[in-house]
Amino acid sequence: MDKLTKLWLGLIVLTIFAFLVGWLNFISDTMLIILLLTTFMKGQIVIDYFMDLSEVEGKYRFIPTIWLGVIIFLIGIIYYI
Repeated sequence: MDKLTKLWLGLIVLTIFAFLVGWLNFISDTMLIILLLTTFMKGQIVIDYFMDLSEVEGKYRFIPTIWLGVIIFLIGIIYYI
């Protein structure tokens, strides 16, 4: 099994985990932080490997990562408001 297939399966597992947490109403402050971190990890995997930006230097790699971090941060802030 190649690396991209393993990463794709990991994305599926993390997505199923997030779905089950919401479906079973296991939402708490700690679980929200875990969900936001796993969502950031999923986004970073997509940015690095599926958009093939892992070997790109400079702003072309950091702009999507910063954007993703800002969006995840805003989702967390909105949840607490």
